[in-house]
Amino acid sequence: MNEHEVGKKITKLLDLGLDDIKQSTLNQLQSARRASLENYHTAESVSNVGQGASARNGNEWQVKTGKLLSIIALLFTLAGILYWQTLQQGDENEEIDILVLVDDLPINAYLDDGFDAWLDQH
Repeated sequence: MNEHEVGKKITKLLDLGLDDIKQSTLNQLQSARRASLENYHTAESVSNVGQGASARNGNEWQVKTGKLLSIIALLFTLAGILYWQTLQQGDENEEIDILVLVDDLPINAYLDDGFDAWLDQH
């Protein structure tokens, strides 16, 4: 049995019991229903106004904070990559210098004029 069927059965039972209810009881039920609906609409409008303002302001703050943190993280990442590349370039130059200085080149290479020009370029 689903909710719809249960609702129909309850409605039938309530409709059958209407013939036995006194008029004063019906009047009290109607006034209670009106008061309940008025309180419900008042509470609903107050909660919607409060939630809308706080949710909108809080959401904007969270979005702005999230964007700011993302930008800061991106800048730190870029700075780290730049620093790492600078260190790598320095290491490569040091390795080339060490290999040139340690390498056993023949004497003719040191006497070659092109070798001096090559060293000046690097």
